[in-house]
Amino acid sequence: MAKRTGNDVALDTYRFLRGGMVVMAVLLGAALAVERAHATCWQTSISAYYFTTAHAVFIGALFAIGAMLIVYQGASDTENTLLNLAGVLAFVIAVVPTTRPVLQCGTADPVAVQTGSAVLFNVWTVAVVLAGSRAASWLLFRPNRAGTLLGAAARWLQRAVLGTGVVVLIVAPDWFRINAHSIAAAVMFGAIVLTVFSSAFGTAPACGSRYRGAYQAISLLMAGTLVTAVVLHLTLDGFNHAVLIAEITLILEFTAYWVLQTIEDNSCSR
Repeated sequence: MAKRTGNDVALDTYRFLRGGMVVMAVLLGAALAVERAHATCWQTSISAYYFTTAHAVFIGALFAIGAMLIVYQGASDTENTLLNLAGVLAFVIAVVPTTRPVLQCGTADPVAVQTGSAVLFNVWTVAVVLAGSRAASWLLFRPNRAGTLLGAAARWLQRAVLGTGVVVLIVAPDWFRINAHSIAAAVMFGAIVLTVFSSAFGTAPACGSRYRGAYQAISLLMAGTLVTAVVLHLTLDGFNHAVLIAEITLILEFTAYWVLQTIEDNSCSR
């Protein structure tokens, strides 16, 4: 058997990393379905499954997705920065629960005490580790390619969002604990939508130009779904199943984009 080259190993690792994202999305969906099979109703949002027996899978899947989004290197500096932002916010969503749902119909509430000071301890743990990781990556793996104007704008957006979050965590920890989850979820999905837009309307390689129309359609659908989800959350009396449907739709749309981009990358690498 011929020895594999470093490029072959790197390419396979890259492909499996992309596949891992889809696996984690499927895992999260399976946990929701299994929980529903033993409950009397659907929870009113994906986040509400934090308070059910799907708790461990919910947190684990979000941490895995967040790590893969950060580690994954986007096709452009814009995409890379937006995916990094989405990955960090996935950690916040995992450790800061949403408000306890009014419609509590799951089979268990395994974390009744994990909504107070323990949440803030977990947030600080994540913040310290991420800050250390960022410092190490900056020292060891400084980018050697010129950035773009959109990439610079994405970096300033990332700094503004994360910097504001740290300031609020310090000066108003109780407000952070109550509101960080919903804000992080909205901004994370927004960053993902912008990532898809950057692929849909940015510069594409010649071998991937035939996918441009599909990316544009998915990006517009995701933007419409995100706006719908935010409006429903703000206008309905508490969480409603319409929010759950909108969240699942967003995940399915992004999964479709991710799979399509994987197909494009494979065709361009041949």
